[in-house]
Amino acid sequence: QELLAMTEVVAQVLAFVGEDPEINATWVLRFTSIQFGISFFTSITRTESNAALALLGLYSAYGRKKEATKLYFVFLLLSIVTDFIWMIMYGNQIAGAETQEVQNEWQDYAFPPIGTAKFVLGMSVISFVVKILSTPFVFKLYTNLVGDEDHVMSARNAYGSSSSGVRPSFVVGGVGSYQSTGDTGSYQNKDEL
Repeated sequence: QELLAMTEVVAQVLAFVGEDPEINATWVLRFTSIQFGISFFTSITRTESNAALALLGLYSAYGRKKEATKLYFVFLLLSIVTDFIWMIMYGNQIAGAETQEVQNEWQDYAFPPIGTAKFVLGMSVISFVVKILSTPFVFKLYTNLVGDEDHVMSARNAYGSSSSGVRPSFVVGGVGSYQSTGDTGSYQNKDEL
């Protein structure tokens, strides 16, 4: 019954987010930009992988890359779980540090100043909320993007292909190129330089 309720909540959230990949990509760019900016502040006292995660998100949304978006979505979910665990542990450390400070045993406690620690924890909470808010947009972007392999297939279909399976010389990987067929003085396949 709880699983059914959770499924309904997820369905309602996903229904709220539109199907247009351009709009979803714009929202993902906004969320990942915020995550990237916040990571500068949270790196004051914690080892920070959120900057790299945000850059992956920026790359996937800006380039509209389906496989990169899938990778970003998986890492985003893992990051949400690890951030939640980190915030609980760090919050407990702050409480322990405050106790040590009150008991005047602060000099023996290896921890950043309490104000700095609270600031970083607060920024981490904001980053955590931004990640949760971005999750449905990233999922919808992934599900509505055309696959990277589909772009190659559509380029092949646009330029056609011969019955022998040889692609025209002007199409290489879906990008136009120039290939010389005559003797133009090229040193390719020649023994002399």
